[in-house]
Amino acid sequence: MRVLHVIPSLATRTGGPAVAVVNACRALEAAGVRTTIAATDMPGPASAAPGALTLPAGSDALDLRLFPARPPRRLAFSPGLYRMLMREAAVYDMVHVHSLFLFPQFAAYRAARARGVPYVVSPRGALDPCLRPRGRARKALVDALWQRAWLEGAAALHCTSHAEARDIAHVAPRVPRYIVPNAVELEAFGTPGDRAAFRRRWLPEAPSAPLVLCHGRIAAKKRLDVLVRALALLRREADVRLVLAGPDDDRLAVELRARAAAEGVAQAVTFTGMLGAADVRAALAAADVWALPSAGENFGNAVAEAFAAGCAVVATPQVEVAADAAREGAAVTVEATPAAFAAAISTLLADRARRERVGEAARTFAQRYALERVGVAMRAMYEAIARRA
Repeated sequence: MRVLHVIPSLATRTGGPAVAVVNACRALEAAGVRTTIAATDMPGPASAAPGALTLPAGSDALDLRLFPARPPRRLAFSPGLYRMLMREAAVYDMVHVHSLFLFPQFAAYRAARARGVPYVVSPRGALDPCLRPRGRARKALVDALWQRAWLEGAAALHCTSHAEARDIAHVAPRVPRYIVPNAVELEAFGTPGDRAAFRRRWLPEAPSAPLVLCHGRIAAKKRLDVLVRALALLRREADVRLVLAGPDDDRLAVELRARAAAEGVAQAVTFTGMLGAADVRAALAAADVWALPSAGENFGNAVAEAFAAGCAVVATPQVEVAADAAREGAAVTVEATPAAFAAAISTLLADRARRERVGEAARTFAQRYALERVGVAMRAMYEAIARRA
């Protein structure tokens, strides 16, 4: 079987979708499915400033085709991508399209229909209720012009969690749903990073201080202000530090810094910006607790990575992978209030034995996201879709 994956950008800076697609293709190749990824050469989200293109680890082992993006870049417009899809779509058994609302999805839709190839759509969080107010008019226009017909004509919708399936229950209700989680390279995150080096670099004045970490794109729905306010409560008892590691393409760090200053904890909050793979592993090794007060995650790659690294995770129940883990003692879930997060983090910081138990349970829980396991599940999904098609 040959499957063509289409995604607007494969830049690491775009966050979870790019990593998820690369890991999915690596998993599928190991499961005997030949894959190709077609994307634009955009170095990050359409709203981000220009920069160098950095691809997720493992991309170099895949059949990857990148095409120049042209104005309007906001739509990830790429005539070259469109021509390739129209020319080559017919040689694939299936087209798997990731995310919504942009030109590459439209191009994949046109090519798949023109060549009679069944296609699968992964929303990748684009229909998250938290994001619906953003660009409402533009999204409504896209829906009316082509996206509604595209979704209703899909052979299947692929969801990465039961929560995402519930969130999109109203979308193309007659189209079958399949739930297959994202894959995580467990060996990479299970290998300890350089804890001491990370602390020396980012906490030089307090390298042994208790550290709370959240890594991933800085985004409004993650409600990181809750962590900043929780830090103010935690610091009444100990010299706790907070590290927020990830790109800030939405320019939210200014607000978070202002909040930290208002809470009197500006010196205890560190923004690292985008980290490379080795530095992410070092950050996870350096953390005492990993925390995320998100309003919702269709999956949560960073959470799964924290599990694989053996971190004790505190998150909201809206982060479904954390809620599932909590039922097995592999995470702690609390409501998104500063007091609740401060209490949960304080309890873990005060009890090293419990932190280690939760972390070890998290490692075990993360096995369900192993590349080989997800690859087999995705191949089974494609085979079922092909039979129906």
